[in-house]
Amino acid sequence: MTLDENLGLRKNPFSKRSSEQELDFLENIFFEPNYYKTLTSDLSGGDSRFIIGQRGHGKSSIINKLVEDLEKEPNLFVIKIDRFDTIPTKRNETAFLKLILKTLVTKLAIYLDKNKDLIKKLDLSEKQKLAFFIRLFFRTLSNEEYKNIYDNIHKVKTRNLFVRIFNSLGLVPANTVVSTAISITSNFIRQSLGLEMIDSANVYKEYFGKISEVNFQTIDIDKEDCSKDGLKQMLDQLLSIFTKLDFYTTIILFDKIDEYQELSQDVSKIGTFTSEILSDTELLLNDRLAIGFSLWSELRSELSGTVRFDKFGFIDVRWKSSDLEPLINKRIRFFSVNNSKTLKDLVPNEIDRHELIHIANNSPRDLISLLSDIYREQSNNNQNVKCFDGNSITNGLISFCSNYDYDSIYPSKTGRNKEIKAMINRILGVRLIRFTVKQLAETYNLNGPQSDGHIKLMINYRLIREEDILGPNNIKYYEVIDPKVEYLVKRIVTKIE
Repeated sequence: MTLDENLGLRKNPFSKRSSEQELDFLENIFFEPNYYKTLTSDLSGGDSRFIIGQRGHGKSSIINKLVEDLEKEPNLFVIKIDRFDTIPTKRNETAFLKLILKTLVTKLAIYLDKNKDLIKKLDLSEKQKLAFFIRLFFRTLSNEEYKNIYDNIHKVKTRNLFVRIFNSLGLVPANTVVSTAISITSNFIRQSLGLEMIDSANVYKEYFGKISEVNFQTIDIDKEDCSKDGLKQMLDQLLSIFTKLDFYTTIILFDKIDEYQELSQDVSKIGTFTSEILSDTELLLNDRLAIGFSLWSELRSELSGTVRFDKFGFIDVRWKSSDLEPLINKRIRFFSVNNSKTLKDLVPNEIDRHELIHIANNSPRDLISLLSDIYREQSNNNQNVKCFDGNSITNGLISFCSNYDYDSIYPSKTGRNKEIKAMINRILGVRLIRFTVKQLAETYNLNGPQSDGHIKLMINYRLIREEDILGPNNIKYYEVIDPKVEYLVKRIVTKIE
């Protein structure tokens, strides 16, 4: 029998570690935090919110669950934005506004393509603006991209849709539609919506000036000099169209905004990148629009002088230790035979379970990752077991703590984040979870200022803290507070790579 079968599992519950990999079964494994209903109510009512938490604490899972739940409400229009390749790292609010408009218009056009009767709710002026916005902002999609968005919105197959569209336009025989490699363009969508004959060229003057200076048929919003005010005016008028279509609130959810690769995980660069859009009070107070920003908790202090976190409210997504076992139990049950297994079945020893929760340090992702390492060790060691054995648990924890991605978790303002591992190795070299400056200096033959500098860095990285009570002769002691480093010290691991 396989390890899964012996453990009473249908498959490995810990193989997937990102929210994007879990979208198909998110509803079954999502453990609802206390604040979740308040957050959905606030966003539904048109109130923007900041969703703040450490990496690995489930911000993306919350965003994805919000999309899933809010889209069930017929009067809410919801989009998620988590790609920022087109956004400059500085002076970028106009680029953010263009991205918002492109995402809203693209999804709206696809939504209307299924529900054409809704277009009758619009008067001529609104149809002109809609046709113009589609011409300007609709993102050209591949056949597959279009179907993915369509299916996600409507939960139906798209073959009949494509047959109907192509037949009505006389483009290709119906039996070749599904396999045809095509691009869905703004012109294609306007034709399908019956808006191709709407004269929307004059709408251009409201935002850009004289139409004679631009070829309307080849206009490219990314190349046009459109002001922030002009883009906001278009957003307001687009929101008016949403209201006319009976969408009371438009909700925009930003995720992974602090994971954009160009920013190199540097908290200062991330702060600069996000400051313009996050500090736009006028945008965030728009009563027809609710924006949810998922942000690394380090940004709160970085942007405190610029962004009004107090004015718009924020949700802290940090978990308590007592939450982690019921959270992981919901996942294990879903992947187990007859929905019957829990962490207690896999790790019967209470002391071992307590250690797992402690080392996970309130992070759901870390708990999943360390259980994945234990599962791998058990699979390589002995599959004929009913629960994880002690050696697999120990070796899995050592592997997890030694290979942990410390570089991405701890923020850097200097671009020298690799020094975090050097600091950890200095602690491991001392071989104590409670030590003095003198002990550090003697281990590495350092002088006073050098030792003090290392201590300061370790404190900044939250690896250690100064104890409140002085030792004999008023000596200061420093205690290791990162549970992963503490575990490595106890297991006499003297270096990580």
